[in-house]
Amino acid sequence: MKFSKILFTGLLSLTSLPLAAQYNTLSEWYIGPSAGATASTITLVPKYVDKMYSLGKNGGLTLRYISENHFGFQLECNYLESGWMEDQLGYKDPKKYSYSRQLNFVEIPFLMHTYTSIGPTRFFLNIGPKFSYLLSESESNRTLVPLLEHGKLVERPFQYGVLGGGGFEVHLGPTVLGLEGRYCYNLSNIFNDAVGMDFVTSDLQVITLNLYLLFQLTGNN
Repeated sequence: MKFSKILFTGLLSLTSLPLAAQYNTLSEWYIGPSAGATASTITLVPKYVDKMYSLGKNGGLTLRYISENHFGFQLECNYLESGWMEDQLGYKDPKKYSYSRQLNFVEIPFLMHTYTSIGPTRFFLNIGPKFSYLLSESESNRTLVPLLEHGKLVERPFQYGVLGGGGFEVHLGPTVLGLEGRYCYNLSNIFNDAVGMDFVTSDLQVITLNLYLLFQLTGNN
């Protein structure tokens, strides 16, 4: 049911893009790269040990269309590193954590983009669904007592969720330089959650901080 709702939201956003273009007062297209850092963790139920944030990196390509003053859409294709760490022995020192898992995804967010301007600076919010697929995974295990998630491969490589973020950007002619922070909550589990399985809940949460550079293709600078 959750997946149906997210899929419907994504399809509705896609179909609304050409409709909005028919009544647009602006027609600004932008494209460019982004790169930054991630901090991610996981919610596992039942919970056997505290989960800590794992640091990683991300980057990708952004395509943005501004159809109205203060409103537009944004499509991205990103590489994202996520995962989690466990402090089974209570060291409180990331270098001594007993377990870590890294999950590498390709993700496709489709976002509503809204902004307000002060001179050449725009302050904005992005929100919408995102879909991702697991490319690879790895783990480091120094635990004395193995837990259910240790050595357990991801059983659901296709993931979906919602993300929201905000930031600011400076327009320097046809070039845009910006900074954005985001929070993503996955609505899907990475492990099988059927009755009798090991975990009822196994969803990832990811925080990102990115710098990006966009180039305006059309519209007024």
